Amino acid sequence: MATVEELNDPIDVVTVFRDGTMAPVKFRWAGRTHPIRRVAYRWVTRQGAYPVHHFSVIADGDPIYEIILNTQDMQWTLLKVQIEG
Repeated sequence: MATVEELNDPIDVVTVFRDGTMAPVKFRWAGRTHPIRRVAYRWVTRQGAYPVHHFSVIADGDPIYEIILNTQDMQWTLLKVQIEG
């Protein structure tokens, strides 16, 4: 059974842009750098006039992280972590 932890923590993200697509490469959270092995899903919502880019990413170990980029303030946030267990 999976455990989902809602966090809403600000994070730093290294991102690359290829062929008009944004892809997070790694993020820093809780004093550790987490290399992203794979972007599982990506989608865009809106906060008023501003797009919010969501990424479901698989980093080190088994957790699945949901990170977002709010384009209104250009702030990255770790919204959730899901741990299989």
